[in-house]
Amino acid sequence: MARARWLGTAASVGLLLTAGTGTATAQPATATAPQVVPVGYAYPTTAVTPDGTKAYVGVTDDPRGTPAVKVVDTRTGGITARLTLSTDANSFVGALAMSPDGTRLYATVGAQHLVTIDTDSDTVAADVPLPVQPHPDGYMDGSPGSLVVGPDGAGVYLAQNGPRQRWGYQPGRVLAYSTAAGAFTASVGVTSFGVGSIVLRPNGQDLYVTTADGLVHLAATPTSLTTVRTFTAGHGAGGSAVLSPDGSTLYGIGGYDSDYLVDTETDTVTENFHFAPGSTNLGFPVVSPDGGRLYFVSKSTVFITPGGPTPPGYHYSSAILSYDTEAHALVPAETVNPQQVELATGLALGPDGHTFYLGGNTYPGGVPGTVASLEIIKT
Repeated sequence: MARARWLGTAASVGLLLTAGTGTATAQPATATAPQVVPVGYAYPTTAVTPDGTKAYVGVTDDPRGTPAVKVVDTRTGGITARLTLSTDANSFVGALAMSPDGTRLYATVGAQHLVTIDTDSDTVAADVPLPVQPHPDGYMDGSPGSLVVGPDGAGVYLAQNGPRQRWGYQPGRVLAYSTAAGAFTASVGVTSFGVGSIVLRPNGQDLYVTTADGLVHLAATPTSLTTVRTFTAGHGAGGSAVLSPDGSTLYGIGGYDSDYLVDTETDTVTENFHFAPGSTNLGFPVVSPDGGRLYFVSKSTVFITPGGPTPPGYHYSSAILSYDTEAHALVPAETVNPQQVELATGLALGPDGHTFYLGGNTYPGGVPGTVASLEIIKT
């Protein structure tokens, strides 16, 4: 990760792939010529097949707001398929989640749909409306948050923010979707409006979801959801969470000095520390396949006033930070500073442990970019 080369236009909205270590020691990187693949208009999210040969990129495909998924052959950089997920204007692709066997990709579309994509044929296999949230008159359904698929592919679990209107909010919930039934089969409410990350242990039974009122532990099956307990000490939905590969440790980002670790065998919490001192806006955590590294994106914003050499307006930057999970310390030598993505919208790590997929936007001079790109760098 000591060296990386970047290629592309300055005014782009992008998904970047760059070199990482995925191991417990720093490795020098020798980058080959990168490929840049335009994939859409804005706000890319990504998921990768277990064999690493295909990346699925959820984008807003034009200024009108058409949600679509592009399929990219990671070996050639070519787009092999485009799937329009809705014809509704001003809609969007929310979360993407790949089944463990790689045969199904699940996507939330707007606030209303869960779409299933058959990855063998790269076609839409199902489009199921989300159940209507009970709410008072005048409230709109809450937008869905993250997704996770059970280890056997039998259940998909979805976090959904609460119904909202201009002056008020209702509590959110978690939904269970049975892939055998092709329907939503269970739900459980949480006490807060905001629902963030949702992660599932490899046993397929212990589900954790971040909310504004704390981290919630649920017992889950494809047809039932039950609250086990809530951790109430400062674990907000503004943060996010990820599990170690063996599911024994949950890494949670709760904000400045309120990051936390959970021993999921005992639900014991270690808190009141910060993964990256001096960085107040962390997100999109991922863990290397061997569990030796935790990666996350650090974002910053600066407003430039007129009259200087730099164009006025908001300027954003994002960096991928590396955290040694054994030493419990940052590894500065492994930091990646993307040159294309300024405002990150998501991070994924390829199955090789050496390829990052970073989605985001560029805002040259405070003006949003107009091209979503996939940039591939292999080492």
